[in-house]
Amino acid sequence: MIVAKNALCYARKDRYPVSKGHMLVIPFRHVPDFFSLTDEEKCAIPALVGECKWVIEENSKPAGYNIGFTAGAAAGQTVIHCHCHIIPRYWGDTKNFRGGVRGVIPHKREYSGDTG
Repeated sequence: MIVAKNALCYARKDRYPVSKGHMLVIPFRHVPDFFSLTDEEKCAIPALVGECKWVIEENSKPAGYNIGFTAGAAAGQTVIHCHCHIIPRYWGDTKNFRGGVRGVIPHKREYSGDTG
């Protein structure tokens, strides 16, 4: 079920959510990954991600978000149609939240976090 859309993409709830409110933004045009999008599509997707945030927050109060794409089999892409994940995060949903999306390679997740 489409929960939001614009001229170039639409949003729906993820069929296999990793957290309450997990959504996907998907371009109408079938392309394999982010790098295959037009410049217009690359602008339309984040615009819809912003709308998804409001939809998610109507039903829950996440403490943060992970937002991103997976491109290519080596990165874990199993659905070969570009889509952007909006994953709400909640305090306590994981033992150690530090590292965020770095957790896709578990032994690289931990780092000092120093910005200097």
